[in-house]
Amino acid sequence: MFKNFLKAVLLTVFALSAAAAFAADPGDVSSERDPERVLAIVEDHEIKERDVDRLLADAGPQAVMMLDNEEGRRLILDELIAIRLFALYGQKQGLDEDPDFMRSLDSFITQSLALAAIESIMKDISVSDDESRMFYDENPDEFTTPEQINVRHILLADDETSDDMIAFIQQELENGVPFDVLAAEHSIDPSAPMSGGDLGFFGRGRMVPEFEEAAFALSEPGDISEPVKSNFGWHIIKLEEVRPLSVLPFDEVKPQIEQNLTNEKMAEKYLEELEALKDEFSIEILTE
Repeated sequence: MFKNFLKAVLLTVFALSAAAAFAADPGDVSSERDPERVLAIVEDHEIKERDVDRLLADAGPQAVMMLDNEEGRRLILDELIAIRLFALYGQKQGLDEDPDFMRSLDSFITQSLALAAIESIMKDISVSDDESRMFYDENPDEFTTPEQINVRHILLADDETSDDMIAFIQQELENGVPFDVLAAEHSIDPSAPMSGGDLGFFGRGRMVPEFEEAAFALSEPGDISEPVKSNFGWHIIKLEEVRPLSVLPFDEVKPQIEQNLTNEKMAEKYLEELEALKDEFSIEILTE
C-alpha cells in the first residue's frame, strides 16, 4: 500500500515537472552516485540517494528518462521529505496506534515478507542450454509453421443460373479478364467487392473440406481450379502464393523456451514449498 502511495506521489511529481525535466541539462546526470550518500535528515531519519533511486526504479523507464537529472531528483527528494514530515505528524497525532492503521501495517508487512520469501526460494532457479535444446528437440510441433496458401475465390450461387455463370466466368478468364475483377463483380462472397476474392493465408483445417481439397491441390501460383461445390455454393479458386512448412530456428525461440521452462520450474517449486509449509505450520480452517 505504501509503495503504491509513493508511486502516486512520483507520478504527481512527474506530471508537474515534465517541462522542467525536459529542460534540464543531461550532463547533470551522474552515473557514479553513491547510494549511501545522505541527501537530507528529517528529525533523526536519513534520506539517501538509494531512496530516490528506488522510487525512480519503481516508477518505470519513462519516469527515469524524465526525472533522472539533478532537478528531477531534487523534486523527488522534496516529496520524500514531505512524506516523512506527514508521517511524523501522524505519529504525533497517535495515528500509528489507530486499529485500522495497525491492520494495514500488519497486512503490508505480511505481504512484503511473503514476497521476499518467495523471491528467496526462486532466486536459484535457472534453465540450462541443454534443457532448452532438449525441449526444442522434443516438441517440434510447437516451433513448426505448417504449409499455408493464399488464394482468391469466386463464389457463385447454387441455383438454376449456376451452369451459365460458371461458363461465363471461365470464358472471361480465358479472355484475360483478371480474376480479382471478376470476383469483385460476380462473387456472392460479401467481402469480394473490396478484396477481389482474396482469402489471405490459411492452413489445412480452416476451410470446408471440399474447398480445402481443391485449393491445396493447386500447385503453382496462378493455377485456377475447376468449379468445386460446397454448402456455400460453387467456388472457382485461384492460387496466389504458397508458404511451405517452416521450422523456427532454435536460437530464435531459445529466450521464449527459457522463460516458459523457468515459469514451469517456479510454479513447481512454489507448490512444493507450499506443501512443505503446510506440514510444518499448523492451519485451522473454520469455514467450509
